[in-house]
Amino acid sequence: MCAKGFGQSQPTKIDKLVESAVRYCHKRQPEALDKIFDNLPVKLNQQVVTGILAAFQKDIDTLSWFCGYMASEINRTQDNQKPHHPIAELSKTLITSGMEPFIDFMPYPGCRLVILNSEKFESLPESIQAIVQQAFDIRESSSEEAHRINNALLQELTVTQD
Repeated sequence: MCAKGFGQSQPTKIDKLVESAVRYCHKRQPEALDKIFDNLPVKLNQQVVTGILAAFQKDIDTLSWFCGYMASEINRTQDNQKPHHPIAELSKTLITSGMEPFIDFMPYPGCRLVILNSEKFESLPESIQAIVQQAFDIRESSSEEAHRINNALLQELTVTQD
C-alpha cells in the first residue's frame, strides 16, 4: 500500500497556481499566464505574483521577462522573438542595480514603469538614472497623486462579473 503524501501537507490551490505560473514564465508563455491571471480575483492574483517573485529571486532574466509581461510589453508568445523589450531590459538594469520589482518599482500595463522608491532610485549611479531618463518620460508626483494613479490603474485591472 502506498502512503503517498501521508503526514505531509498537500499543495494548496495557490501553490499549484504559482507552480504553473512559474513554469509558464520559464517557458515564456504569456497566453498561459493570461489564463491564470484573467480568471482569479485580485487578492489571489497578488498571491500568485508574490509566489512568482519569490521563485525568481535569483533568476533576473525570467524576472525581467515577467516585468515586461506585466507591463503589457509581451502579450503573445511571438513577442518573445522581438529583439528589443525596453521594459524588460530596463527592469533587468534596475534589478541588477539593487532595486526590487513590485517594491521599488512597478510594471504597469501600457508599457509603463513606476518608480515607487524614489530615494533608492536617486541613490543609483548617475549612469543608471540617465538610462531610465533617456528611455522614458519621467514625471514626479506626490504620494497622493501616485495613490490616485494606483487606484485608477487597479480599477483598469479589476475584472467584474455580471
